[in-house]
Amino acid sequence: MLAVAQRHRDRLCPATGRRSGGRVTRLHYPGATATKAVVSRSVRQITHLSSEEIDAIVQQARANGNPLYWIDGDLLRELKPDLIITQELCEVCAIDSGSVFETASKALDYQPEILTIRPNVVSDILQNVRKIGAATGFGQRGTELADSLQSRIKTVVEGVADVENRPRVLCLDWLDPLRNTGQWVPELVEMAGGEERLAVTGGLSRELTWGEIVDYAPEYLMVMPSAFGPERVRAETAEKLTNLKGWNELPAVQMDRVFLFDGRIPTRHGPRVVDVLEGLAKAMHPQRFKGISSYEVLVKDRP
Repeated sequence: MLAVAQRHRDRLCPATGRRSGGRVTRLHYPGATATKAVVSRSVRQITHLSSEEIDAIVQQARANGNPLYWIDGDLLRELKPDLIITQELCEVCAIDSGSVFETASKALDYQPEILTIRPNVVSDILQNVRKIGAATGFGQRGTELADSLQSRIKTVVEGVADVENRPRVLCLDWLDPLRNTGQWVPELVEMAGGEERLAVTGGLSRELTWGEIVDYAPEYLMVMPSAFGPERVRAETAEKLTNLKGWNELPAVQMDRVFLFDGRIPTRHGPRVVDVLEGLAKAMHPQRFKGISSYEVLVKDRP
């Protein structure tokens, strides 16, 4: 089995109890896969660049039709995968399915099964857990995991069912330029007892102006820049947000309701999306969810 995106590896290991044959460059979970050969990596190293520089590279690649990732065809041939799991959602976060099909057709003298994942909402993510379990011969385990995740979701949804005045929430996926979240994250906010009025469930992330944010006056601000770990999230928030005109007047700031998330998790459409849901619920309704641990996704320190 070969999963060419971190998010698929997040699903593959708990859904099957097995490790994939290769890995991607940006890997931090689960730790045991760090010893696997690197099959897919970024075309260039960008972790040392600023948010603005990273965005410029992404936009230029899109404009020129250039890929941001590549697959090691020689290693793919050596691994001889019978199943490749890829995605057709975001060419910025991981290699696109078209590149996977093209490389596989050139590097392999046989046709492996290629499972393409296209999630937009939470139910898609749960269904994909089942699909991966079935495709790898662990259908029952995949179903059990999906059912367990659904049970945790139900606990949160029922825990906020009687909340009448739902707070205005803003989740930020990028800080320079400012971007909101899309796909399943607005749905997670709603499930957790809030309202994300600048985003649409199942929709795409989009650029925001600071003026839009000031006018929106979020009562909770969830900062989760994609692919950034806790330390980078904290540093980016302090550098990019706290000095903006009107920052101190935002209701979320005045009420000490700015929360920093591990940005490597919310955009990955795997089981830990439910961890994000629980983190959102705990941030907004701590008295209702005292028994839920959110330390893996929610950065404790404020900006």
